Amino acid sequence: MYAQVVKDEVLVKHHRAFLIAGSGHFLRGQQPSGWARAPSYIEPELRRAGARTFLIVAGTNAVKGYDDLDHRFDSWPAPSIVLLKGNRAGELSAMPVISGGTAEIQPPLKLKDAADALLYLGPRDSLISVEAIREEVDGTPYGKELVRRMRILGFDLPIIPEGKESPQFERPEPGSDSQTVPAPPKNIDAPLPPRPPSR
Repeated sequence: MYAQVVKDEVLVKHHRAFLIAGSGHFLRGQQPSGWARAPSYIEPELRRAGARTFLIVAGTNAVKGYDDLDHRFDSWPAPSIVLLKGNRAGELSAMPVISGGTAEIQPPLKLKDAADALLYLGPRDSLISVEAIREEVDGTPYGKELVRRMRILGFDLPIIPEGKESPQFERPEPGSDSQTVPAPPKNIDAPLPPRPPSR
């Protein structure tokens, strides 16, 4: 759907577009894993339609696990954009940089194979997430849509945050490698995951 809208509203009309989406929707070279259940389809589909793409992913200074911070980034101004081909940043494993050291895929995917450039946002521990809190969204169309999507994904409700700011990347719980979200159906005919209990 996303790619089709871009084709119809941008490519067919010979326009340019600046597209923003989570890295999982565009990241190149992904194979199904715990982090991404399917390879990204949007960019390849746009390229097949004749688009020239330039993919920038946002990231930080985490390079392996949560405690593995690369202090060579300390001298970089935040924010910075750097091309990934032909420099050391492109040789880093993509997922730790993008996920703040909270995720990896096997086999590791290098940043230069995942995108064209890195938007370095700053040291991981300096980044915060700012979200609409529960009292701001309860009963609104946006809040109802959040709850609807969480139910589809099988989350235990409500998980709309109580607070407005939190660290962008929380330290993973020990042994938290297991999936917290049920796997999606393999195809349109497969049954949905069990409905979570109502509260």
